[in-house]
Amino acid sequence: MKKIFIDASDKYVAAVVVYGKAYDSKLYVDAEYTTQAEEADVADAFIKNQLVVMDDDVALKPVKLDGNKVLTIDYASSTVSATEWTAKAAE
Repeated sequence: MKKIFIDASDKYVAAVVVYGKAYDSKLYVDAEYTTQAEEADVADAFIKNQLVVMDDDVALKPVKLDGNKVLTIDYASSTVSATEWTAKAAE
């Protein structure tokens, strides 16, 4: 069993918000889509259940982490859609 610890820097963090750009399916740290989110930061937030992906004005909780990719599920008008978002891979 692996234990995941919340450290002092996470004490008051309710969520880590990243911004998904539909055009390229990448995750960014800012709403202007200028800086791509790092894989390590996205993975850390996902594992701690703090990651939220903003797709325009819709907040989505990722359901899967695979390397530098997270998967979100959206339900709208009787249609379920899945989107795979990509963080900047570790170098």
